[in-house]
Amino acid sequence: MAHQADTAPSAPSDVVPLRFTGQAGEYFRIWIVNICLSVVTIGIYSAWAKVRRKRYFYGNTLLNDAAFEYLADPKAILKGRIIVVGGFAVYSFAGKIDPLAGIVLLVVFLGVLPWLIVRASRFNAVNSAHRNVRFGFGASYGKMGRLLVLPIVLVPLTLGLLYPYYVYRKKRFILEHSAYGATPFVFTASAGAFYLVYLKVALMFLLFLVGSIVTAGIGALPLYIWFAAYRDGAVARLGWKSTRLGSLRFDCTWSTAGLFKLHFLNTLGIVFSGGLLAPWAAVRTARYQLQRISLEPAREIGAFVTAAQERVGAVGDEASDLLGFDFGL
Repeated sequence: MAHQADTAPSAPSDVVPLRFTGQAGEYFRIWIVNICLSVVTIGIYSAWAKVRRKRYFYGNTLLNDAAFEYLADPKAILKGRIIVVGGFAVYSFAGKIDPLAGIVLLVVFLGVLPWLIVRASRFNAVNSAHRNVRFGFGASYGKMGRLLVLPIVLVPLTLGLLYPYYVYRKKRFILEHSAYGATPFVFTASAGAFYLVYLKVALMFLLFLVGSIVTAGIGALPLYIWFAAYRDGAVARLGWKSTRLGSLRFDCTWSTAGLFKLHFLNTLGIVFSGGLLAPWAAVRTARYQLQRISLEPAREIGAFVTAAQERVGAVGDEASDLLGFDFGL
């Protein structure tokens, strides 16, 4: 009987979905102010704009009626952007003066890239919290460098055949080096599962090409959105269903039809409004995606969060020296 209880599917009441309470009108006011001030300040305000945007979406994402928090300092984001923009300007200027200097700086950039990505990932993680418990990211620069060999070198050399393996490795790498408080995430999917998903995605892409040719290009946009909806839904379902956090399991119910309707209407709205309905599209996307992600078993979420809060003192101080960089990588 105990074995049957362990293997029986969870009852609906044992599943806790995320909730999103944001409204298009509210976010439009934030969005339009962000754009205007970013333009007036020649991009300087964009760091504050990013924080306002993320705080709005985090604050309207609820788990068990408790909202997520985004705690980043806009000045830290601005500092990181200044460093990146300055480095790119130096690279562009040096390349025009001396091509060899440009190549040398490119090599230097590739060498520094793992450090930049790790710092950015840590920044985003430790500035994200739920019920006063921060998330974390703890990968080493060397491990990140070895991961980057895949998309920079091996995927192009294999003409894309290693791309599903890269997606699998990237997803596993990020989750296995991430934590909520002191509890690490676990990823259980296999590389074979990702190859199976991408094989089906490739077949869908072929159908998109054939359909576009048959319809003389008229059906290209809806067919591509259908292909993208299938791809995004299949990859998301595999990723979330293979994710664990302690005793908690995740689930995802994004469907091809649901994503197609979402993206198709979003595209029409943005195009025919000249971009003014972009906030409406962003809120619709967040609501659809977040409310179809859930955790189970519900009976263990409260105890898990309470235990995480009790351990927060051991990891809370880690945030203090990681606030200087956010490159959006």
